[in-house]
Amino acid sequence: MNIDADKRQWLVLILLIAGFSLGVRLLSHYHFETTALLYVGMPMGIAVTLILFTGDSASVNWKLRYWNHLRAATIVMLGSSVILFEGFLCVLMFLPIYFTVVLFIFLVECIYRALKKDNKATLPVHILPLLLLASSMEGTLPQLSFPRFNEVSYSKVVDADIQQIKLNLQKPINLGEDMPAFLSLFPMPYAVEAETLKAGDIHRSYFRYHRWFVTNTHEGYMDIKLVEVGDRHIRTEVVADTSYLSNYLTLHGTLIELEPLADNKTRVTLKVSYKRKLDPAWYFGPLERFAVKQTAGYLIDKVIARKEQDQNG
Repeated sequence: MNIDADKRQWLVLILLIAGFSLGVRLLSHYHFETTALLYVGMPMGIAVTLILFTGDSASVNWKLRYWNHLRAATIVMLGSSVILFEGFLCVLMFLPIYFTVVLFIFLVECIYRALKKDNKATLPVHILPLLLLASSMEGTLPQLSFPRFNEVSYSKVVDADIQQIKLNLQKPINLGEDMPAFLSLFPMPYAVEAETLKAGDIHRSYFRYHRWFVTNTHEGYMDIKLVEVGDRHIRTEVVADTSYLSNYLTLHGTLIELEPLADNKTRVTLKVSYKRKLDPAWYFGPLERFAVKQTAGYLIDKVIARKEQDQNG
């Protein structure tokens, strides 16, 4: 039975969507959903399959071939995310690395075609996908993982003394306003129980994340224990975390250091310690550090050293 090119392509896309969805479920079942098998291996499999079964002929312009390749890969990604009930945040975090792997495989295929056309040896080109395949094993075993513990530090001189800062930490917290663009993608607590500042107290933050903007909602909370409350420092520990952010990293705690300066100013240093959950490290490591550092700066501005108008607003 002959199937025209368009029907064949759509058949391949449907099968890939089903296969990708099933593959994610299997990885999750065997606790590999945080490894590079998902974030590198699966996109590689999709890209190779698209080239083998839906790739354009060599006579087609490479720009058009890439556009068709990218469009097909995007359809598979978005179609699978709907079946898996994934939220927009997961899709946004996945797309950059997904497109990077897809582009890599396309470039390898272009190099292979060029060498074959010139009757040159193509064996070295085959090594590149094997290297990518090997990198997809990151996180599957402790021996194949990079260090996961991280500590991010952010310092700022603020126009408030230490007493005012400690008062700020006991007042109602209203997050979500004037956030950096990147941070605005992530769910912030809609309610915070933090009216005391004594060692041993636990502050609870409530999170709500609508995976599909208005529905498919995840509810969670984070309990932060005040371990030490000194004259010039406050150390906390995260003792419970069911928020959606816990899928990406494990927060250990924070350290707020307060250095008094002249003119009632204070140098505030906020250190956040956490463990990276997702692989590969080359992608999620810098991404998480960037997000945590932006969060630390935002918390200093909007909570630790907020001005009177911020408190009232």
